[in-house]
Amino acid sequence: MLAEISFRAIARYGRPVITWRIFRTAPDRGALMALNDLGEQIFERPVTMPVLKIARLDEVAERRELAERFAQQRIIRAGREAWEAIGKAETFDGWKAIGAALAIGRDYALRASGANAPMGRPYSWTFSAWCRSHGFGNMRPATRSWCLALNEHQNQITAWRDSLPAGRGRRLPVNPQSCVKGWRRAQANGNGHARQDWQKEAITAWHRFVSCVAMVPADQAAPLWATVRRACDAAQ
Repeated sequence: MLAEISFRAIARYGRPVITWRIFRTAPDRGALMALNDLGEQIFERPVTMPVLKIARLDEVAERRELAERFAQQRIIRAGREAWEAIGKAETFDGWKAIGAALAIGRDYALRASGANAPMGRPYSWTFSAWCRSHGFGNMRPATRSWCLALNEHQNQITAWRDSLPAGRGRRLPVNPQSCVKGWRRAQANGNGHARQDWQKEAITAWHRFVSCVAMVPADQAAPLWATVRRACDAAQ
């Protein structure tokens, strides 16, 4: 059985089971129905769309997350620039910037590797890959460790470093290894200064005392020297 049917009817009622000869110019007869094998009319099936339950967007949390990401990118960029310039002009602030950038990479490696502590093969491989992709690939692992230690105790080390005697050609420690080791020695002594730092400060004070006493008249210098002799006798 052959019959004519238009494309519009097929789109409306579906393709019938019986054989139809389809013509592009066939008229739309309107009342044509799609029939099944039993000759029953096939009614149009309602189209149902899936209902998607999407959680409401927390704009405040999203803005906070974006701000944190931008802040991290600025810290990483500052650390990379400091590392590129460290060979030309080594500064304590530069090492602090490098340590802050590496701390972000360390935290990322801990999350990505699932490690509980910064150790182990998965953590080391992930951290090394992060360093290579962010401009720290040519840094030795030992230097990275000292930078991270500097960042971990940055406030305490900065306060200890600022309390050290300076001047007369003495240069404050800049390298992270020197800063961390010096601070740890000071903590072991329990006085906030390393033992050799107090010695240097005493020698500097003595030289200054001698040069100042040499500038005053002899009658004014005599009591000062007498005080020094009494101090030496008491120390013995």
